[in-house]
Amino acid sequence: MTQEAIISALQNGPLTSYQLEDLTGIPRLSIAACCTKMSYKKKLKIGKVKMGRSWVSQYTLEPHMIESTKAANDEPYDKLNPFDIRNAKGIFTKAEYASMNNQAIRLFGRKPTNEITNNQFI
Repeated sequence: MTQEAIISALQNGPLTSYQLEDLTGIPRLSIAACCTKMSYKKKLKIGKVKMGRSWVSQYTLEPHMIESTKAANDEPYDKLNPFDIRNAKGIFTKAEYASMNNQAIRLFGRKPTNEITNNQFI
């Protein structure tokens, strides 16, 4: 939930940690930890900005994470395919998605781009 809130807040441009705290209501320490984790996953960039006498972290989403610049048709969309994650309507619990993802990894090997998640951005 923290990552979703931060990603949606950063859709319109870069923000500092203070601005993210004001927008989302999430403590700055949690924002810093979450954004560090997301920067390791190449989902955002972290920069330093001078505010007054101190340096503050500024977070910017990577171009592939911004909704308006995402390619609409990376793959053809088949509404009849039950295994296409874009057809999911959130009918499973988080634990069921996790178990399906683990089973898929065991069967097919690791594919980081097509994981089965409880992602609601459909």
